[in-house]
Amino acid sequence: MRALFRMLRKSRIRYEPLITVSIFADILKKNYEAFQYAYPAVSFAPVLKSNAYGHGMVEVARVFDEMGAPFFVVDSYVEALILRNEKIKTPILIIGYTLPENILLNRLRNIAFTVGNIDDLLVLANTAEHPTAIHLKIDSGMHRQGMAPEDVSKALEVFKRSKTLRLEGIGTHLADADGENTAATTAQIAQWNAIVHDVCSAFPECRYVHCAATEGSKFSSTITANIARLGIGLYGCTTTSGVSIAPALEMKTIITSVRRVRKGESIGYNYTYTAPRDMRVATVPVGYAEGVDRRLSNKGFLGIRNSPCPIVGRVSMNITSIDVTDFDPPLALREEVVVISKERASKNSCESMARQCDTIPYEILVHIPSTLRRNVR
Repeated sequence: MRALFRMLRKSRIRYEPLITVSIFADILKKNYEAFQYAYPAVSFAPVLKSNAYGHGMVEVARVFDEMGAPFFVVDSYVEALILRNEKIKTPILIIGYTLPENILLNRLRNIAFTVGNIDDLLVLANTAEHPTAIHLKIDSGMHRQGMAPEDVSKALEVFKRSKTLRLEGIGTHLADADGENTAATTAQIAQWNAIVHDVCSAFPECRYVHCAATEGSKFSSTITANIARLGIGLYGCTTTSGVSIAPALEMKTIITSVRRVRKGESIGYNYTYTAPRDMRVATVPVGYAEGVDRRLSNKGFLGIRNSPCPIVGRVSMNITSIDVTDFDPPLALREEVVVISKERASKNSCESMARQCDTIPYEILVHIPSTLRRNVR
């Protein structure tokens, strides 16, 4: 039945989309290789959670499925189910919380679950009938989730007694790897290293030890670990990792209308923009439902003919208006518009948008809806 469903899906109705989201496989691979080259002492696990940071979880998984990554990182069991349904073979670590009853029901192959408290671990140890791979999440100082250091010895005793639970790995997360509080990061690493020593002494078969994510990779020489989790660095939307990388996503659309607006007339909801001169204003079929943050109203940019075009008026749910007055020759219907540029210096790059919205690139990327088809190039 699955094979039939896939065949039918491939023969889906053809149409020309108004919005295209392009993912550049060669850039993704170069970013991955750049981190591996910069920090050869660890292997990197691609993080595919939240639709691969908006890039398309299945599409990115296919790019890396044959590259020998130790495992893929997802947040939920549902994400793991999707990847296995799409024939992705790479081992998967579910790093988010999973209900013990769902772990007990699992029949997927090469799936490991993160457990961050002693109570759930005891439930699994007492009820699991099949071999189950576990990564212990340790709270090394972020105080968000994970097992308290004083509970680690209890957890190890549970694994020693269990016939079905297997300690495949241990992990933690740095709270300020991209910030200035290096003293706190150093303290976290010191506590983590001590825990790793105790765990690996008791369980030398523990296969994976991971602490750093993208920004924490620069501390790799001081961290006891053999894996780093590569999220935002894989997608190229950071400049603080110390590794030369590039954005791998570009979103484009077209102009759907151009109109004249006279000086003194207002544009869009609530009249938040009043024309300071006679203008030509174009509309494009993207809004905050398509990933153009509403905070970009009256201060963001979209790109046309390699030029930044100011957003004028409120960003609507599915429409954004831009100032195209100064183009010569004038713009016409269906002319190409770059919504999110893959050129970091552009005023409409993901990072530029994030700065304009006083947020982080992650938020811009994950708000690109999964209903927009990703084209891998």
